[in-house]
Amino acid sequence: MPEQKFSDNLLRAIAAELNLMNRMTAAREMFGKSYFSLGGGEQIAVNQAVFGIVASNYQNLTAESLAAQKIPEPMGFRAPGQF
Repeated sequence: MPEQKFSDNLLRAIAAELNLMNRMTAAREMFGKSYFSLGGGEQIAVNQAVFGIVASNYQNLTAESLAAQKIPEPMGFRAPGQF
């Protein structure tokens, strides 16, 4: 049980860090300044944009879509007999 709690907390910490990174990057791209220097309305706009993009990506990542992917063929020259 403690191992499961640790892994859950680790995943929460990783998700929180990625969320902050997404917001800081979006703020830099949208307004050209840091997320922390934005005004209240600008922060809300960044938050909504990031949430919308993450939510749509989350909904598109289903077990069925991931299972339908196939391993790409190796590129480049191969030795004879490795087909």
